[in-house]
Amino acid sequence: DSIRQEDGIRMKRIAPLVVTLAAMFSFLLATPKQASQKNYRPAVQEYVLENGMKVLMLVKPGVPRVVCHIYYKVGSINERPGITGLAHLHEHMMFKGTRMMGVSDFEKDDALNQRIDSLMEQVYKERFWKQKGDVAKADALEKEAEALMKEEKQYIIKDHLWETLMRNGGTGLNASTGNESTGYYVTLPSNKVELQMLLEADRMQNAYYREFYSEKNVVMEERRLSENSPGSLFDEQVNSVFYAASPYSWDVIGWMDDLRKVTRKDLAEFHNRYYVPNNAVAVYVGDFDPQKLLTLVKKYFGPIPKGPENEPIRTYEPAQMCEKRVYGKGPAATRVDMYFHAPADGQQDSDALSLLGGILSGETGRLFKSLVKEQDLTARVSARYDAMWYAGQFSVGAFPKVQKGVTPEKMEAALWEQIEKVKREGVTEVELQKVKNNTEARLTRMLQQPMFLAMMLGREELNRGWASMFDDIESMKKVTVEDVRKAAEKYLVRDNVTVAVYTRGAGK
Repeated sequence: DSIRQEDGIRMKRIAPLVVTLAAMFSFLLATPKQASQKNYRPAVQEYVLENGMKVLMLVKPGVPRVVCHIYYKVGSINERPGITGLAHLHEHMMFKGTRMMGVSDFEKDDALNQRIDSLMEQVYKERFWKQKGDVAKADALEKEAEALMKEEKQYIIKDHLWETLMRNGGTGLNASTGNESTGYYVTLPSNKVELQMLLEADRMQNAYYREFYSEKNVVMEERRLSENSPGSLFDEQVNSVFYAASPYSWDVIGWMDDLRKVTRKDLAEFHNRYYVPNNAVAVYVGDFDPQKLLTLVKKYFGPIPKGPENEPIRTYEPAQMCEKRVYGKGPAATRVDMYFHAPADGQQDSDALSLLGGILSGETGRLFKSLVKEQDLTARVSARYDAMWYAGQFSVGAFPKVQKGVTPEKMEAALWEQIEKVKREGVTEVELQKVKNNTEARLTRMLQQPMFLAMMLGREELNRGWASMFDDIESMKKVTVEDVRKAAEKYLVRDNVTVAVYTRGAGK
């Protein structure tokens, strides 16, 4: 399948983007009279099927096309040690067909897969379960399985789903896996939307994980490629130190050892738990008749049985009680990053911290003005607040000009000086209002795209509900300069920081 932009990375939102989404909607969809009113919302139509599946519809007349998205409330945080990376691997496998897609003779294909699974189970026991397994036996069994995999290819219809959608005018075919959700996307002509429902309902109910072992190798190679990016392994180590307990501590791509050992049975159990209608939301944005579309939704998704109710994550990140530091060396540029634990999405102080990130960052932000223009300590500096569903992170970082004698220690001290200045003196009304205005303007431009509208509606619905975005914008408008100063004073402290110092040089 195609390389998806968000594969293998943490899908984090910059909070200023989130809190201004409602402002964008009011700009796009409200009449002049309505625009003067608060809490103005787009005309999203909601429906919940008897099996618990949520449907969101937003009619935008004009071009006869419909953005069709489906989201599942599952991501890397729903994994556990032993199956990390499974949500992302599962996304890959959802393009490998079902009982009716991607195969010319299901019965013969299924018989081969059962034999392959039996052989690979024995291989895993020899390679991974036993301390001193029979390597020769494992090699022989694996060769036997590989021969069956080659035999299976005669029954496989490669890229069947992709080509079916494209032949019917589908564009924007994509998928993504993040920490908290997984989404599947396509845009179709208005008279072809039924095809998306047929295929997605089929994948939900009849997914079949053929070519599992070869696709697992594809994902492992994907991880190896990311490891070759200078500094990526260091970043992974820092993240695992920053999160001591929470499942945000591993990347979406997962640990390599887990990828080696995960089984087709693990994948099927994962699918049956999370890929169920009551754990999904379908979103349609474009030119369509809502009643006709809903009739089709009921036809295809309605008969699918309700699945288990899934508990949210149990392990939240405990309070950090002391400063943490991580040092590393490698071929990438020297840099200093500081990470602070912060509130999760929608919690108290999240708005203030998101605005503080905007005040500090960018070429007109405080950090750039002071550390780049005035002191010439760095050419690149950043600050941001990332709000996840069950955790938050505020970060600042810079690349010291080592060629001018700026050491990581001096760079870190300069970053702390800017943080302490905010805590001591606060920010100005002009700075605060500028960030609010800039964020709203940026989102107004970005979210005129139906695909982005569908994406935000679907992901927000899985968390606090799509309408919560409108509460967020009103909440952001009320943030004061004192709120920002107090948030910095509360969270940007040494007992709450993980400092990561990466130095260019020989090392791993």
